[in-house]
Amino acid sequence: MPIETWHMKKAGAFLLLFLASHFSIGQLVNIQSKDSLNGLPKKSIYFTAWLKMNGIMDIMGISTTAALNLPSIPTDGRPADPHFTMDMYQSRIMFGSAFQTKKLGEIISYIETDFYGSGGGNLRIRHAYIRFLNFRVGQTWSGFTDEEAWPNITDFDGPATGAWVRNPQIAYFIRPTNNQDILFSVELPSEDYSRYLFVDSTLLTANQSIPDLISHYEIRWPGGHFQAGVVYRNLKYKNTNNEIKFTPGWGINLSGSEIIGKHDKLVFQGLIGSGVSRYLVSFGGRGWDAIPDLNSNLEANPVWGGYVGYQHYWNQKLNVSSTFVYGYAEILNKLKNPSNHLFTGSYVSGNVYWNVVGPLNFAFEMIYGNRRDEFDKFGDDLRAQFVFEYNF
Repeated sequence: MPIETWHMKKAGAFLLLFLASHFSIGQLVNIQSKDSLNGLPKKSIYFTAWLKMNGIMDIMGISTTAALNLPSIPTDGRPADPHFTMDMYQSRIMFGSAFQTKKLGEIISYIETDFYGSGGGNLRIRHAYIRFLNFRVGQTWSGFTDEEAWPNITDFDGPATGAWVRNPQIAYFIRPTNNQDILFSVELPSEDYSRYLFVDSTLLTANQSIPDLISHYEIRWPGGHFQAGVVYRNLKYKNTNNEIKFTPGWGINLSGSEIIGKHDKLVFQGLIGSGVSRYLVSFGGRGWDAIPDLNSNLEANPVWGGYVGYQHYWNQKLNVSSTFVYGYAEILNKLKNPSNHLFTGSYVSGNVYWNVVGPLNFAFEMIYGNRRDEFDKFGDDLRAQFVFEYNF
């Protein structure tokens, strides 16, 4: 039957579960075709949105509202210059569809945007992908990331010492059992090592030609989950004779969650590797993946870090909870000059999160961060942050 005639109705159970994996559901607009296949409407299209007012008072004057990124903390001894700001950039618009076919089964598509484009105020793609059979094609969380281990905090980028990266990718899933997943993905590589090329002028950047290779294994149980992810990459560079060279990088990311008691929740993540600092949310684009060794070679920098978070419900009836997070990260310096590290830093946060009614939430959070740079200079910052959220 053709699908020109559409009608409004409640979303099917599958679509509700699918959307719930991406955001909190309040009201949904769901349009379904009258014809069906495999016992489901042949085509379903849905839309929702999330409004978020975000306000911060940052003691050192770091103006970014997306997150307290540790590398942004000044270490030059400048006096505090508090800065208060508010915006709606974290608001999101989400579209999705499910299409039933005979040859490929169900084809799912999803698009999610926020307003951090062009520095803030313009649309930006967060997720845009399709899923069919066991494939996922498009941009979404890297297979090296574990979004289920995200603590309930207001810092938009998540803990600054966590691995939160969205990559264009082609991923394939294997499901040995209903509670296990194995993923293999080919993802966009990144040239993130130019920061120190002035140290050895015989090295040049090069177009990356080998994708990052990623895999993870996840197992779930009624009270939680555990995920182990690995990444292998080759950083391509050139010498002054235009000869192409490669430096390998690798990483292991272990993460999980567990319900404690009736409602409390523990989450954790720990990463170790070499040449993979771009996968830590605060460090992408900082040029810390590798450093010249003064012998016309590029050396991948060792990195390790992670966090632990605990969410406690003070009043289940009123939906009032608090989440506390501690994180740490360190990027070592292969040259050990002027010091044996390029970065060390800590991240601490605590909040009160109140589900006022239905789709309306309010949260207040305090965040403290510090870092020590490659010259062994220290800096720290304190941020107070509040959010109002409304889930359509």
